[in-house]
Amino acid sequence: MNEALPVSSTLSGVLWTWVVPVLLFAIAFVATWLLYRHFANRDEDS
Repeated sequence: MNEALPVSSTLSGVLWTWVVPVLLFAIAFVATWLLYRHFANRDEDS
């Protein structure tokens, strides 16, 4: 059988567990809000 390879994660700490996910969520939220505002202001008959 194959042996499992050792794993050492460098993605740890406050930056990767709190700052990056919150920043990515904020970017997605703002982009979604901007798209909503863009399409909500359009006339329905055009």
